[in-house]
Amino acid sequence: MCTSVLVLLVLCCICGADCYNINQETQLHTDLFTSYQKAIRPGADRTQPLQVRVEFLLISLKEFNEGESKISVIGAFKFGWRDSRLAWDEKLYGGDLMDTSVLQENLWVPNVVNLNCFENMKPLGSSSLSLKVFNSGIVSWIPPALVESTCDADVTYYPFDSQSCVLRFYMPGFYQKDLNFTPGLPTVDLGQYDQNNLWEITSSSVSTIINSYNFQELRIGLEMSRRSRYYIAGLILPICLMSFLQIMVFILPEESGERIGFSVTVLLAVAVFLTIIQDSLPEASEPSVSLLAYKLLVDVLLGALITSSAIFGSAIYHTNENDQISASILCFVRFFKCKKTCCRKSPKVIDVQPVAEKTPPPKDADIDLENDFITWRELGKFFDKCCFLFFTLCLLINNVVLMVIISIN
Repeated sequence: MCTSVLVLLVLCCICGADCYNINQETQLHTDLFTSYQKAIRPGADRTQPLQVRVEFLLISLKEFNEGESKISVIGAFKFGWRDSRLAWDEKLYGGDLMDTSVLQENLWVPNVVNLNCFENMKPLGSSSLSLKVFNSGIVSWIPPALVESTCDADVTYYPFDSQSCVLRFYMPGFYQKDLNFTPGLPTVDLGQYDQNNLWEITSSSVSTIINSYNFQELRIGLEMSRRSRYYIAGLILPICLMSFLQIMVFILPEESGERIGFSVTVLLAVAVFLTIIQDSLPEASEPSVSLLAYKLLVDVLLGALITSSAIFGSAIYHTNENDQISASILCFVRFFKCKKTCCRKSPKVIDVQPVAEKTPPPKDADIDLENDFITWRELGKFFDKCCFLFFTLCLLINNVVLMVIISIN
């Protein structure tokens, strides 16, 4: 027992001999910053640009507003560079003083600003933030940031669209020969990213370019795709179902007396529903308007035509039977009735009789004469069938074409 305690005391004494104290760290700060000029960029060789390693850590996608062309993200930058003026020999300061923390206001940091900011342009970081300085002169700076940038949205294929945004940063006053950003990772670090409920980050990039003014830009690219499940259930399907509900007016019997009331009610329901969902549609005209907006416009036009056709069909149905039907209309209806009869009847074999003998008229002649007589009610029913087929085809084309265009692109 006594031996174990003795060994422990010896180890504590040995370790204590190599541990620095607060006085030694205070002395280190005094030695480093007595003649330190934070307005001068690091780099002993002024002919070579300062290499600044940079990474971006994305925490969350706060907002993406298509109407305002605004994207807001929360994250943190990781900057690293070497300042030879901040190197020291750890043996002079307790033997193990390998790093220390320094306030941002006390040393040089890259003055990075958002080039395509949405509102206020201000540099990253704060005077109250601390940086980590290592004995080799390496400086590590990790400033958190709420980045609000402009990003033009392409809502052509809304709500199945994808967006591409670029966050641009640069250092005013420093040209390519003075400072060089070097991406530590080719992509954004998503290790701490919290998923957004409306957008999914599909890919990202971190790169640098030299713009036309010979400034180096740090560019952070984000590729996003919209999560469209909510829009399918709450937007697309209700619109399609209400559109097809309008053509049911041509199946409703005229004797019920509810055809026009039903058609007008459904049209008003569609108009009210479109007014409600108008707020969810993105307000953008460039580069193009959403295809869904054109589809909704066609739905309203078809609804108005369906209501007008239902009223016109009712007028035909209730026309006085003493009024004569136009010959062209009769020919048109007879053509389709004859075609329908020919398709249903099986071919008959007719015996050829000698010319001299009189043959009685065929029994089908009376039936054909009866079929040639068309009433206004029959004409109204025929008109309803034609409208039902025509508007069903129009609605199918309106919906299928939209889905095909979106799926292709």
